[in-house]
Amino acid sequence: MPPRARKFGVASGVVVLLLLAAEASTRLFASEESELRIANLREFLLTGAMDEFEPHPYRVYQRPPLERYFNAQGFSDRAWKLARTPGVPRILCMGGSTTEGGNTEGQTYPHLLERLLRQETRSDFEVMNAGIAGWTTAEMVTAWFLTLQDFQPDVLVLHEAVNDVEPRFRAGFRSDYSHWRVPIGSRPLAGPEAWLARASDFYLYLQTLTGPVELRDVCTRQNAPLEPLLEENHFAPGTSLPFRRNMLSIAQSARAQGALVVLMTLPARFKEHEVTWKLGVDEHNGHLRELCREHGFLLADADELFAARPELQEEFLDGVHLAPGGNLAKAKLVERTLAPWVDGLADLQPRRRGRKQ
Repeated sequence: MPPRARKFGVASGVVVLLLLAAEASTRLFASEESELRIANLREFLLTGAMDEFEPHPYRVYQRPPLERYFNAQGFSDRAWKLARTPGVPRILCMGGSTTEGGNTEGQTYPHLLERLLRQETRSDFEVMNAGIAGWTTAEMVTAWFLTLQDFQPDVLVLHEAVNDVEPRFRAGFRSDYSHWRVPIGSRPLAGPEAWLARASDFYLYLQTLTGPVELRDVCTRQNAPLEPLLEENHFAPGTSLPFRRNMLSIAQSARAQGALVVLMTLPARFKEHEVTWKLGVDEHNGHLRELCREHGFLLADADELFAARPELQEEFLDGVHLAPGGNLAKAKLVERTLAPWVDGLADLQPRRRGRKQ
């Protein structure tokens, strides 16, 4: 055997042995956290399923129906039943992560709203959390007409303004956001990559070093070209109108079924370089106020509330998400907005003790 071929053979053998050693070490000594990340990445690459999200044929994604964390409808809430409990008003809260999230268990604004209403009236209320992190009003429309309207809420609270900003960043805007949104699902694996994903923990471990699979990476076109007008801190004309249309469609449908509709603006605290995010949220909040004036929906102006109370600025965890004190402020605002309706319930049902004076 020529010396060069012998050296290549030895080098190749060393590389193979090192890779086998790395694979064995990964399987034997990986931490529980690493093992979980590897398992989650393998499942995503081969099936499209994520740790906390699953594909959905009509609304891109939802939560998986795991009893411990999520209900059968794919929301971060207790189990729901279509059948109403006699005498118990039902309030449905729709939105994105600012509705779904609570940062600590039981600190979402819908949960706090239910607790406040029970304390104030000494009566039962059912407040349902139908928020999903990352959802725009496009997913909300589909969820309402195909699933949520069947629960026939007495009150519908719509709270969303930030997630619909991101599709406006991309060129070639489409009113259904399909220029930006893609179905959640597996990557098109083929050949050696597919084999490695199935067989090698070490290969997947190397990929996890850059961080876990992020929802945004798998359901949006991150490499799509940006809207040129953003350089001048402007959006393409008319790109806020689908947000308005979607909110109005849900609100009018709920009202036609007899529900009281509350639109809640979104408080935000963006950094100086996040000018376009602020512009987009301000425009969407403006649409919510206009819809309330034009159609008579109830307005819970959380944006105005937070601007008027400097102490609430300390509740921001980032541009839009809040610590429990901020979620409590939202819950109290919605509770005050619903006060005349709640008092009307007390008048209709004498056994209720009514609100505290």
